[in-house]
Amino acid sequence: MDPLKKLWEENRLLRQDLAKMEELLAQSHAERDELAIKYGAVSDRLQRSLKAELGDPSGGGSVPGTLAQQILELRRRLEEDRASYKCKLQGYQEGQQRQALLVQKLQAKVAQYKTRCGELEGHLLKSEHQRTDSRLRWREGEEAQNLENVLIRLEEEQQR
Repeated sequence: MDPLKKLWEENRLLRQDLAKMEELLAQSHAERDELAIKYGAVSDRLQRSLKAELGDPSGGGSVPGTLAQQILELRRRLEEDRASYKCKLQGYQEGQQRQALLVQKLQAKVAQYKTRCGELEGHLLKSEHQRTDSRLRWREGEEAQNLENVLIRLEEEQQR
């Protein structure tokens, strides 16, 4: 397979990878949005629950220990999930940037190869033209020599 075909194939594969990365990035955005919605819902439930507990006169104005522990655990898990999604998102974005850079480099290489192929084709045409000219000059010289030989023989024949 010639280098240009290899580059085109590699470029096609990189574009496929880029499309996959973009899809993963879109999924990550959707997951992040979903997480933000869940976070908002949990926070709202927590606020309502705290208000209900604090407003309840039989509770003595304090939040029971198990509820407070559950709230802390939920918040901790929520923050862990948020941090995990941020890391994934950053990884996807970095991967996408690397893919875009590779695609740009490959496109530049393809353009460079096209230019070089054009130059080589020009050199080849020029070389072929020079060879054709050289052959024509050689034939002209050979025919002139043959004509001169014939004329010499003719003169010799006429002198006899």
